[in-house]
Amino acid sequence: METNHGTDRSRPLRVLPGVGPARAAKLAAAGLAEVRDLLRVLPLRLDVAPAAVPVLEALRSARSGTVVRVAGAIERTSLARFGRRSIFRVRLRDASGTVEARFHNQPWLQRQLVAGQSVELCGALDGSPPGFTGPRVGTMDRPLPEPGTLTPVHPPLAGLSGDFVGGLCRAAALAEADAEPEPVPLGELDRLALPTLGRALRDLHAPSTALDFEAARRRFGLERMLELQARLHVRRLRAAEGRALACDVSEASQVRARTAFPFAFTAAQARVAGEIAADLARARPMRRLLQGDVGSGKTAIGAFAALLAAGSGGQVAFLAPTELLAEQHHMGLAPLLARAGLRAGFLSGSLTARARRGVLAALADGSLDVVFGTHALFSRDVVYRRLALAVVDEQHRFGVAQRGELFDKGVDAHALLMSATPIPRTLALAWYGDLDTSHLDEKPPGRGPVSTRWVRGDREEVESLLLERAAAVERLYWVVPRIGEGDGDTLAEVGSGKRAESAEERHARLLRSPLAEHGVELVHGRMPPAERARRLARFRAGEVRTLVATTVIEVGVDVPEATVLVVEGAERLGLAQLHQLRGRVGRGMRASYCLLIGADSARRRFQVLERTTDGFEIAEEDLRQRGMGDLGGSRQAGANSEGFDEWGDDLALFHVAQRLVAEHAEVRDHYAVGARRELTP
Repeated sequence: METNHGTDRSRPLRVLPGVGPARAAKLAAAGLAEVRDLLRVLPLRLDVAPAAVPVLEALRSARSGTVVRVAGAIERTSLARFGRRSIFRVRLRDASGTVEARFHNQPWLQRQLVAGQSVELCGALDGSPPGFTGPRVGTMDRPLPEPGTLTPVHPPLAGLSGDFVGGLCRAAALAEADAEPEPVPLGELDRLALPTLGRALRDLHAPSTALDFEAARRRFGLERMLELQARLHVRRLRAAEGRALACDVSEASQVRARTAFPFAFTAAQARVAGEIAADLARARPMRRLLQGDVGSGKTAIGAFAALLAAGSGGQVAFLAPTELLAEQHHMGLAPLLARAGLRAGFLSGSLTARARRGVLAALADGSLDVVFGTHALFSRDVVYRRLALAVVDEQHRFGVAQRGELFDKGVDAHALLMSATPIPRTLALAWYGDLDTSHLDEKPPGRGPVSTRWVRGDREEVESLLLERAAAVERLYWVVPRIGEGDGDTLAEVGSGKRAESAEERHARLLRSPLAEHGVELVHGRMPPAERARRLARFRAGEVRTLVATTVIEVGVDVPEATVLVVEGAERLGLAQLHQLRGRVGRGMRASYCLLIGADSARRRFQVLERTTDGFEIAEEDLRQRGMGDLGGSRQAGANSEGFDEWGDDLALFHVAQRLVAEHAEVRDHYAVGARRELTP
């Protein structure tokens, strides 16, 4: 196998210009200790320095989001403070007109940029009237790059600016990249028309051409996919060696489990229940991902698996991402489990010390069969006598490391991961390559249709619909992302004087409206759990018919009488979250409505939700808009900068990585070292 193995290059970061003890300490805290570590700090994108254009021409490009460059003289400046926050404004004029630039939380700029000074500004224009927000500034002393200059844009890191980080990465690439070992056979790279890893790292941080940069991104995309495939390979080996509890899944046991439910399973539920039973019957640990849209009956399947595992003498941990959802699961499923002779408990961070000690003792001695809870289920002091099954609900909201901590609580425990946000097929193929998958593609009968509408006009129309439905003894949700005044305000909102209403303010407003006659309640995440549960119980019972809430109700609240959901400030929420919230209505037989009140900036999201209720279609669009996150690590969502853009929709790279790991032991062993270290308890 032809490879370039390089030499030892352990040089501390302090050898680089500008890195003193303080900056070295910051970088070390971010996991960067040596010069070669900087090679893996990937740029977000490649900027090509534009030529300057007249201000009037630049203003015409405002809607396109194009990066533009203007030159002129500063006409005036101003600084506005809002507590600890501030906005510094600069008005620049050239022969064709004027444009404003806004700089958030940079008050020191008033000493550097003064009236009469000649400067250049470079960035995208936004707002109304159009202006720059945080543009790059060129002065006589520190000019902007010449037009056509290629500049990889790096993320800020450890409190250091992206420009400074980029300079360090460029220096590291020029000094170290060519000596980077190449794990992939050179013949394979030639067939793929990809550069070596060393050249790719140099071209990412110090490219000669835009084509070199794009080829380097694709090569590093292959690197990420190889790391991921090696990790999946190690997981598969580890699972195959396990000795899980082989559960009793005889026909009699399955009939007893099914008859514990007060309803018959749908055909889809029956099919998935059979797949899970077959897994639980084996000593090889189950690793299954259960996907299903909101309202498809995943919780019942999780309970079915719990009945089989606990009925076979094992313990079950039922993990939920929020205390509210864990509480709902416990309250809803504990009676069902009790009818089967099983004891259920609840564990969360809000329990009293005495109550917590009681639950921990019952888990340790085996007298507790099923425990529901949040992250507390994998705290260090939680010891299970025989953890046989871990059910992870809303699994996409947990990190890989968090799920691993839970699984390590039990030697070779079965694992059922459930997601009400369907995973895009491309992401599922890559991230969950080591899991078997099941799909609930059918909703229980008797569910009414849900119509979604983006509300642009007068909100009195919304309140009129709510009043009509409340009078018909139906239940209504009004969701506002922020709890109280000032929570989550953006600086732009503060500076403009336009501030979104909070849940507390909306609650107070509705209490002064005709809806108050039917009762209006408020719940949010800062509320004590007991008080929140009491208010939800009043809403569920119909004592109050309108519930003002934050996104705390996104999952775990099942009220069949709820027929209207209003989401205020909906532009603050992503597609998947809005789809989850929409799942709070349409759980009964009556027609339901989801009304989105939000800014035009989220038009694309709202139009998708108006067009479809298909969770998979929404997930694919969410992936396109938000990015895939870090496929090789523990982050599952976020900017495209680390994971998706490196290989895009190029599934050919995925298949190449699969083949290389399968066919070349040297490749497999090289990338599996980190995977083994990560997966070792």
